[in-house]
Amino acid sequence: MEKLYRNNRLDKEELLVDETIFSIANGYLGTRGTFIEGYGKVFEYNQTYLNGFYNYYDYFYEENFSGFPQEGQKFVNLIDGQSMMFSILGKPLNINTCEVLSLERVYDLKKGLTIRTIHYKTIDNYEFILTEEKIVSRKFNELIAIRVNIKSLNFDGDIKVNTFIKESFKKDTSKIDPRIHNESINNYDYVEISKEKRSIIVKTSRSNLYLNTSISHDLDFKYEVNGNSLVGDLTVSINPDNDLNITKYIVHTSSLYSKNYNDLNTDIVNKLSNMSFSQLLIYQEKYYSDFWDISYVRIEGNETYERLLNYNIFQLNNSGGESSLHNISAKGLSGEGYEGHYFWDTEIYMIPYFTLTNPKKAKNLLMYRYKTMDKAKKEAFNLGYSKGIKFPWRTINGDETSPYYPAGSAQFHINSDVAYAIIKYYEATNDIKFLVDYGFEMLIETARFLKEAVNYDGEFYHLNGVTGPDEYTTVVDDNYYTNQLLKYHFENLVWIYEHNLSNLSEVLIKLKCTKEEMDEILNISKNIYLPFSKELNIYAQDSSFLKKKKLDLKNIPEDKYPLLLNYHPLYLYKHQVLKQADTMLSMTLLDFDDLEILKDSFDYYEPITTHDSSLSKCIYSILAYKLKNYDLACDYFKKVLETDFLDTHKNTKHGLHVANLGGSYLGFIYGVVGLRVRANYLKINPIVVSDITGYELNVMYHGQKVTIMVDDKLSVSSTGKVSLMIYGELIEINGTYQTALQL
Repeated sequence: MEKLYRNNRLDKEELLVDETIFSIANGYLGTRGTFIEGYGKVFEYNQTYLNGFYNYYDYFYEENFSGFPQEGQKFVNLIDGQSMMFSILGKPLNINTCEVLSLERVYDLKKGLTIRTIHYKTIDNYEFILTEEKIVSRKFNELIAIRVNIKSLNFDGDIKVNTFIKESFKKDTSKIDPRIHNESINNYDYVEISKEKRSIIVKTSRSNLYLNTSISHDLDFKYEVNGNSLVGDLTVSINPDNDLNITKYIVHTSSLYSKNYNDLNTDIVNKLSNMSFSQLLIYQEKYYSDFWDISYVRIEGNETYERLLNYNIFQLNNSGGESSLHNISAKGLSGEGYEGHYFWDTEIYMIPYFTLTNPKKAKNLLMYRYKTMDKAKKEAFNLGYSKGIKFPWRTINGDETSPYYPAGSAQFHINSDVAYAIIKYYEATNDIKFLVDYGFEMLIETARFLKEAVNYDGEFYHLNGVTGPDEYTTVVDDNYYTNQLLKYHFENLVWIYEHNLSNLSEVLIKLKCTKEEMDEILNISKNIYLPFSKELNIYAQDSSFLKKKKLDLKNIPEDKYPLLLNYHPLYLYKHQVLKQADTMLSMTLLDFDDLEILKDSFDYYEPITTHDSSLSKCIYSILAYKLKNYDLACDYFKKVLETDFLDTHKNTKHGLHVANLGGSYLGFIYGVVGLRVRANYLKINPIVVSDITGYELNVMYHGQKVTIMVDDKLSVSSTGKVSLMIYGELIEINGTYQTALQL
């Protein structure tokens, strides 16, 4: 698998979806797969994003209560430096003015390069083939580079070329959808427009972040300022023997990442004057060669699985983790769905991939949480608690920005989600320095909030008025997922404390952490209430869930999904219906081992789960593999892989479902490989199924590269000494180990 192809998709919805599919990013900077020449249509909207670059806007409540967020945060579309116009006889080349004879699109995953070739026929019957190659640079984080070739098949004359820097305004509107923010606000104050520097400097109107966008080319343009835009003009000759070749460089630097952002922009532009597009590709190939060396997953028996899984891994890797100043948004850098907010999705669905392939990035993502602890402390106080911290359900800068608390701020599980990611990172890396310097503080402060939030009834501890992962059931008592993750969080916190007293001695003094406090935390973990139905032999989603009426999903028309867009929230809250895996998510994360209860729980919750959230099917796939329901598992896994390529949720145009990208990786390594991270060993229980007859992948564990290969047998090799539990047998390897498959 080296390239992905997608051809002749030209209607509006196809173009918008493919803008997402062909989006390209480097973790800092990302841009969608638009056409450099534009569409010539009303929905044209170039979108480029800098991770963590945002602005504020006002929330409006008819009934504004104490503690509600008063401002929203939103990723800001950067100044558009990509647009160009190519005119023949006064008419621009685009899909609106020309007949399109063919359109071919390629994603070269070995180079992080998109290639688009379009065959235009003008109204005057002149034919041109335009090829656009685009990268978001791995040499310069701030750079987008585009190389354009226009070949004339039967025209001999002048082609007028215009190049632009301008603000890009959204002209398309969507129906009411709480996942999309459609309010038009003035995001920028203009600071400088310079035709000499070929740049525009702006400041966000409320968050006070500065952005310098500059352009340069390998051909000379004459520039003029036109309002708040900069326009370059050039006329060249073109004929069947003389193509137009031009490379455009767009550099975005910001005060978010550098105090000297203007000097940085100038420095990059100067370096680019001695560097070609082909030279930049060398850096791309080197980066992605190293990336694929650890991340590539080879699958025998199903080429589609292999292609889509590796595409998902590629896009997940490029969505963030390059700096502790940012996280990964729900849509990565591929679109503006969910306003660019960071959720708990990162810790549960994304960080596991990085922990196992690029621990440095996993650490960066966890450090983002550490650096926002002061704001999490304020949020805990805002919610009425005097101790600990409460991480936000949705945010960009660390402040809680959820205006709908029942499905937002009430999700107290976010604290234990972050703790889970920290614990798993530590188990996989044995990074004691991170644990001492940062991790333990987050573990104890998140626990202190939850410790104050629980109440004791003389027999059990309860956590009331919270919302679990399932957003179709809100503000309930004793959500199983929340309580079970709290139990895991607290137990591991105490274990880490007891086994690292000497390493943590200074930290314990700083945090005023005592044995008495740890004893209290341990007592809560032992006595937290976990609702269980003896009659059904299942763990209840919460204390009241099983008392509700089941919603008959079989009689709901397909066009009524997702339910959140078609039913009042209260109607959903009164029924047994799930947006996504909840109890089953806990059983997946914690590797629940009572197979009888697991099967009964799976059989109960699976029919009432809508999977309206893209975070859901991967979990049911993993559990179905564990329960050896392989047909169902493979069906779910296939649907997870296809989510964005087939636009199964009908909103891929708003951006990739990045948690689902991570979920596809989890579906494979947890479900098919049966891999689980433990503090002292790596557990694997590999299987093969009808459509996956063999595979090979790599993971990092305790600093060693571990390669797992399955064909007619299981082979595991490592670069150093590693402890493994294979099919329940604990062994130590330092080299290669082979054994028979146990199916």
